[in-house]
Amino acid sequence: MENSEVDRLTQLLSDAQDIIKHQNSELTGLLESKSQELEEILGNIDQIIWYIDSKTLSIQYVNHAIGAVFGFTKEDFLADPTLWQQRIHQDDRLLVRSFFETLVPGASQEIRFRIHRVNGEICWLNSRVYHNEKLDLFVGITSDITQSKLQSEEIAFLAYYDPLTMLANRSKLKLQLHSRLDHSPLVPFSLIYIDLDNFKNINDTMGHEIGDQILIEVTRRLRELFHDDQLLSRFGGDEFVVILNNSDSVYISDFCTQIGQIFKAPFTINDVPFFLSSSLGISMYPEDARNCEDLIKHADTAMHEAKKNGKNQFVYYHSSMQRAIHNFLHVESLIRDGLKHDFFTLYFQPLVNASSLTLQGFEALMRLPHPTEGYISPDTFISVAEKNGDILHIGHIVLTQACDFIEMLQLQYQDPFYIAINISAKQLHQVDFAQELLNYLKQRSIDPSYLKVELTESAVMDNIEIASRQLHTLKEGGIHIALDDFGTGYSSFAYLAQLPISTLKIDKSFIDTVCEVDSHSHIVKAISNLAHVLGMSVTAEGIETQEQFNFLVENRIDTLQGYLLSKPITKEEILHNLTSLIPFFLPKKALSYSI
Repeated sequence: MENSEVDRLTQLLSDAQDIIKHQNSELTGLLESKSQELEEILGNIDQIIWYIDSKTLSIQYVNHAIGAVFGFTKEDFLADPTLWQQRIHQDDRLLVRSFFETLVPGASQEIRFRIHRVNGEICWLNSRVYHNEKLDLFVGITSDITQSKLQSEEIAFLAYYDPLTMLANRSKLKLQLHSRLDHSPLVPFSLIYIDLDNFKNINDTMGHEIGDQILIEVTRRLRELFHDDQLLSRFGGDEFVVILNNSDSVYISDFCTQIGQIFKAPFTINDVPFFLSSSLGISMYPEDARNCEDLIKHADTAMHEAKKNGKNQFVYYHSSMQRAIHNFLHVESLIRDGLKHDFFTLYFQPLVNASSLTLQGFEALMRLPHPTEGYISPDTFISVAEKNGDILHIGHIVLTQACDFIEMLQLQYQDPFYIAINISAKQLHQVDFAQELLNYLKQRSIDPSYLKVELTESAVMDNIEIASRQLHTLKEGGIHIALDDFGTGYSSFAYLAQLPISTLKIDKSFIDTVCEVDSHSHIVKAISNLAHVLGMSVTAEGIETQEQFNFLVENRIDTLQGYLLSKPITKEEILHNLTSLIPFFLPKKALSYSI
């Protein structure tokens, strides 16, 4: 081959090498550029991107996100490829190693484990890992799930524990009871239902923050009484339920006494002492019930019996209590039926002037004639309505029907008789009760003097401040006020002098035996004399005999009421006979006619 040809080939080879070098340089630059772009992309991802050797588990690559989670830099991990293993929580190291040893090639799986940050804090991680068999690598994406894990744990905690007191809650209690009944059905135990007396008053007057602090202190004192194998739970509000691993009544009574003792010392919050007591109800397994729901229900029933008996005591459940509840619920259903279908109606019993025997007015008495159950006694339904709150609705019906009757009387008489209506304690304690009553009379254009309200001693004395405020508003509005069933409660003439009461009604229990029991006759005389000194009139109710009538007239009783004079009758009967009404009520004829 000629030299010129060799030179030409050499030149071509050199040119080719230059081209290859140039292309390699371009490719290298491109790869470096793409690598930088990829690194920049991976560096801005919050999740940790990594791959490790499938045999040694030493780290081969990781992005910068690892620094925010572990507290070490990316360079720290690349310099020490086993650093990440050293940071795994000791209790999770076997879990992690087993995970990688059993990861199937070509498969992708998740694992959750804990690590220690550089500052010692524990962090929860979630990793999705792929086994690349060709490259002998485990490739993974890891996320910090600490917050979501804590939230999940908090949610799980709140599902079974009360966040204020840290006690087991209602769900935990029932879970524990079900477990006990399933696994140890032959082992007897007892359930104690604790309710704080009058705690609602503290919440209403002082606010829930003070109430919460008291609940925390109650919990602290209760905890001191309990063993680890006994469950103390906050059932809700101011109610606590205890599972006691004992069915011996002597032990239980002693334990309940100890619970009562923790309330002897006041609960001092912000230097203010609060005095509380508790009512306890006890049910026994298996004597009282054999399932969770009935055990709780019966203990609750016994607790309410303790409250009814005066509070600050403990009561054992008895089956008779359940019968009382069934009766209560039955009467309650009749009340609701009566309210729904307008069965409630007023009867009116005449109030007669003792001196002239002329008609002064009528007391409105609510009746519940049920179409299928017959006549429901007021003694039966009033107490139930007081407890369940229906008395407020019934009270409005009384006012409405009484005003209807006043309007009917106004059509026949320019100056009609007054109507006395009974007001319950719940009505009296409604914030705007007095003003709303006056507004209702004004709305119907009824003179307030045609209406008298009657209240029992207990209703007034239950909260003398509220009662005084309401009664003064009524008095200023022109309504007369009578204190009913006087002599059976605990009011004093000192209080009576401060209240705008115009009439005292002597309780029927004194009238029944006024001619047979000297002490009762003395009481009636004393009430009459002192009431007149205070400028009040006196009414005697429940008069049934001529002897009672004579005694009351002789002792200056102002107004008479009772079956001797007239039974309670309907407004239709009154209106039908009103024009021919005998102006004088003669006792000897009273049982032979009705107005």
